[in-house]
Amino acid sequence: MEELSEKPRAAQAEIKRQQLLGECRDMAMVYLTTQLNELFQQIEPVFLDFAKKAETNTSQARFFEAVNHILSLRDAIEHDFRESIEQGFKLFVQGKPIVYPDAPTEEAIEIELKVVDNDALEKHIAIQSMISKAQSDCYQELYALGKRLAVLRGGKKLAEDDIPACPAHTAIAFQQAAEVLDVDKQIQLIVYFLFGKFVMGDAKSIYNNLNDKLIEAGIFPNLKLSSIIPPTARQAPADGAATHPMEPPHPGPSDAGPAHAATRQAAPAAGSAVLGEELFQSIHDLLTARRAADPDYSNHPERVPGGNTAQLKSASAIVQAIEQVQPHSQADYLPVPEHNEGLPQSIELDTALLQSVRRTLESERTKLLNELDRSTIPSADLDTIELVGMLFDQVLDEEGLANIAKALISHLHTPYLKIAILDRAFLTDEAHTARKLLNLMIDAGKRWIDEEDLRRGIYYPMQELVKTVLTEFKNELSIFDEMLYKLEKQTAELESRAKILEERNQEAAKGRERLETARKRAREEIEQRTRGRHLHPVLERFLNHAWLDRMILMLLRDPEAESSKEWTSVLAVIDSLVRVIDARHNPRAREWLIKNQKNLVQHIQTGLDSLGNYHHADSNALFKLLTAVISEQPAAPEVKQKPGGQVGISQPVIKPISGAKKPTPAHPAAPTPSDEEERMLVKLRDVRFGTWFELVDEHDKLRRLKLSWFSPITHKFMFVDRFGIQAYITPSEELAKQLCSGKARMIEPTGIPFVSKALKAIHAVLQKSIGLHSAG
Repeated sequence: MEELSEKPRAAQAEIKRQQLLGECRDMAMVYLTTQLNELFQQIEPVFLDFAKKAETNTSQARFFEAVNHILSLRDAIEHDFRESIEQGFKLFVQGKPIVYPDAPTEEAIEIELKVVDNDALEKHIAIQSMISKAQSDCYQELYALGKRLAVLRGGKKLAEDDIPACPAHTAIAFQQAAEVLDVDKQIQLIVYFLFGKFVMGDAKSIYNNLNDKLIEAGIFPNLKLSSIIPPTARQAPADGAATHPMEPPHPGPSDAGPAHAATRQAAPAAGSAVLGEELFQSIHDLLTARRAADPDYSNHPERVPGGNTAQLKSASAIVQAIEQVQPHSQADYLPVPEHNEGLPQSIELDTALLQSVRRTLESERTKLLNELDRSTIPSADLDTIELVGMLFDQVLDEEGLANIAKALISHLHTPYLKIAILDRAFLTDEAHTARKLLNLMIDAGKRWIDEEDLRRGIYYPMQELVKTVLTEFKNELSIFDEMLYKLEKQTAELESRAKILEERNQEAAKGRERLETARKRAREEIEQRTRGRHLHPVLERFLNHAWLDRMILMLLRDPEAESSKEWTSVLAVIDSLVRVIDARHNPRAREWLIKNQKNLVQHIQTGLDSLGNYHHADSNALFKLLTAVISEQPAAPEVKQKPGGQVGISQPVIKPISGAKKPTPAHPAAPTPSDEEERMLVKLRDVRFGTWFELVDEHDKLRRLKLSWFSPITHKFMFVDRFGIQAYITPSEELAKQLCSGKARMIEPTGIPFVSKALKAIHAVLQKSIGLHSAG
């Protein structure tokens, strides 16, 4: 009965959920329809205003025509827009994510592939800017709405872009619907601007209303918006220039373009970008506190009450000043690929030269600050200039990065200054393309640059990348999409080749290990069955050469060979041949040999067939020895070496049997490992293949090598270099000894990208500089 009562309750709950979502959908549709109506009512007055201000008759006619064209397509636009919004709600009810033709959080590289001209790029940026601004303005409301709607989806966390009628859903729905206009960029941007103003501009009201509706239904009624801390808003353009209320965003003569306007006002993405914002804001606070004691900053307009902030430089002016100090070619101490003498094989940059590089970076910043005058640079941009400088100081201090890579990457100091001024997201968002590129260059410099042979690896492709950025980057960040794509492709190719070579070296090492194991096992059998006997030289040579190879081949071909009949037969041949030494003085042994000689010879010949004719001389000598013993000749044939390495036969005397054991060479006992080394040996058992080490090789050279394989038989570790080539093999005891003495160390990966790690280090340094200490 209890189960029967549960079903009606579940059905009632589902009906209630559907009804609540339907009410939310209707509220959103009423709001959007009302605001869209307001947009179309403004089309005629706005475009007539533009027509009056047009400088040519052609431009004026274009605005007049646009009014009729847009209004004639109003019904189609409104229909398609409402359909897209409805579809978003349907997908939400079905528990599916909203489908976007171009994901609002897509990587810049995807934008580059799809947006093929500047007009399309500006339209894309206008939409993304609209989304970012609404996300920033309505952060608390959207956060709360996402939490409450997640309850209606079974409690599963809801991505911000999957909230029906969220900024991304609304703006992209309109972008799709407005494609029917098929007008030029300026007309399209005006329409987008009006949509942002009249539809997106008051979006907070609809999100509040939706939250209220869900609260009435008892969903998170106590969730206080004041407890939701939004990420810090992007800084606004420093010049503070006002925009005409009906003017679409477009580049002016002294502006850096719509990309600049959009990126400097864009709200941070969720996740790591929010954490990046917190770290950046903390660094900003520390820089502000430190600057308070700086006399050079005492007269800054933003610090002096009533200061003249109108004199502060715009971002575009700062970027222009950076371009004046930016190097346009690489330093002359770096190798030139196009050199007449060909690519240099190696180059070493000492620490003194790196100090010169550090001074160069400092002089670039000093020149920039002097050219602009510190008192005319907004505080936020002063922070950015200082922070980027500290970031590149971290590049020069990065452990494991080749000096030549440090010097090369340092050329990007001024381009990255421009990036940070144009788009502060570089310093806050781990997904920023330029940031990912810098992270990849650091990683590639560590892994794929060999100062002993620059022709291998990634150095020259990275050098070409730096040259391209220096010569082509102005203010369009799309160039970093292309550079990131190229570098990712190049490093992937190197990784693939290295993996193939490493696998080949592993297989070769395993093959040698199997061979050594098989040889050891075969020798053990022969020694065990001949122990205590002095063998005739011919017999001894045959067993320890021809028949040993036969046994080794069997063990290599079949891991289970020792359980086979064939292996038993091979061992029987050894036992039979050992009896040969008794045949001269033991009638019964001689009788046995006479009876079984033919069968024994056949077994031997069959066994050696798999080895070809390589041991033909040894087997012939053995067969002559058997014949000599049977014929009771006083002297048996003895092996003599003829010219050309062939074995000849003489008549040696068969040596008497002796119980004495063969002397074995004395090996000095290995020193007993210390307690610390024993603990290190235990630790090494759990070290994963692929772990990087710094260790001293057999030539006393410190090298960075990767653990590739461990032999369970010989207990030796095999290391490969960055290109997958075998570089070093060492016993586990020796490696443990090196690790304990400090001559070797394991390189523990942090898993933190370079820029994030550097910013945390900078944060710690700033805390220390003003007397604070990190809590973590």
